Amino acid sequence: MYWWRPEFNFLTYLVIFIQVAYLEMLRLSSRCLCEAVVTPWGVSGPKDAPLKYAKVIEQFGSEPMTEEMMGHFKAAVAHMNGETEMHKFMRRNIAFTHRGLEQAMQEIMNEKKFYLYTGRGPSDKTMHIGHAVPFMLTKYLQDQFDVPLVIQMTDDEKFLFRDLDMDKLQTMTRENIKDILSFGFDLKKTFVFNNLNYMQRLYPNTLRIQRQLTFNKVSSTFGFDNSSNIGKIAFPAIQAAPCLSSSFPVVLPVKSKMKCLIPCAIDQDPFFMLTRDVCPKLKSPKPSLLMTKFLPPLNGVGGKMSSSGESHTQVLLTDDRKTVHKKIKRSFSGGAATLEEFKEKGGDAEIDVAYQYLKHFLEDDAELQELHDGFTSGTIHSGIMKQRAADVVADFLEQLQERRAAITEEDVDFVMSERSILPFN
Repeated sequence: MYWWRPEFNFLTYLVIFIQVAYLEMLRLSSRCLCEAVVTPWGVSGPKDAPLKYAKVIEQFGSEPMTEEMMGHFKAAVAHMNGETEMHKFMRRNIAFTHRGLEQAMQEIMNEKKFYLYTGRGPSDKTMHIGHAVPFMLTKYLQDQFDVPLVIQMTDDEKFLFRDLDMDKLQTMTRENIKDILSFGFDLKKTFVFNNLNYMQRLYPNTLRIQRQLTFNKVSSTFGFDNSSNIGKIAFPAIQAAPCLSSSFPVVLPVKSKMKCLIPCAIDQDPFFMLTRDVCPKLKSPKPSLLMTKFLPPLNGVGGKMSSSGESHTQVLLTDDRKTVHKKIKRSFSGGAATLEEFKEKGGDAEIDVAYQYLKHFLEDDAELQELHDGFTSGTIHSGIMKQRAADVVADFLEQLQERRAAITEEDVDFVMSERSILPFN
């Protein structure tokens, strides 16, 4: 062995090995501090560095939204209603990655239909604007393709992972459903269910999926260990079960197995990566996914807005205009240390929270580009960017809150009732 030195004894080699291992640990730790970590349970990274979504795609193994894929999507939309203008999330690469989306679009081209499936884990009485992103995309897809929608409320997950009281979860679930309905879904084509009450229907497919998943596979995917309670280990199959249309014998009364399209944030991908592996064994079509980037918290772009985060990092769906302005005024800025430096070098829009909010909520592409160019060139300062972002978010919330006020307990009961939601024969 070329590295062996006879003058070194065993202890010397042991010390060298420990030093090398320590240096490697430091290298990996430094890398982790500089790069975001994305899991289904959270996103962490430096607040002054945007998430590297190309690396997230590489990590999860999903497909980027290429020009070719966008062409398939546009063709399906045009086939349905003749429209060629895409949603801002599609135009701005916020819906940036997918799994098997071309198969869902082919269903449309072949005069067939799929159903939409998305969800929410109720962990508080109100949601925040980060939660709005996948629901805005889901609303667009339901409108464009005229398809039924099922929404899973994972109250069981929050009981297992967040140690929340079961009675409180029931209250939070109904309040969150009202928030969700305020996005304007077609109630006749929408079914919302919470796992604690719907498990009898889900359980047969949950068992079929669980039989195909090993402890090692689930643990390696989600980072479970010997200290994880068995409910956590079993849960991924529960989130997978709605991907099978036979989980909804009353709601989706179709003779053949129906394909599913899941709009969600990228952190939910591991659940459905496992599901797609299992579906062929169950002789069911694989679900397709269209996944979005995260809306960052107020204190920096290196993570996602989270209900478990501190209140000053969130903009709630219940916040009034004054509160929105107060919060966004304090948001992390991509400007320079001094006004002189900003005028000379411009700002960094990619790490500016206000700009990121405009990218998600401002409809006008031309105005967004003007704000971007002005900020990066140093002619539009951070205060103007924050003012405009606060106005846009406040306008969005006021419209949402007006619709929310009109949602009744009867509406909640209706969307949670089992009945056919098929808009076609």
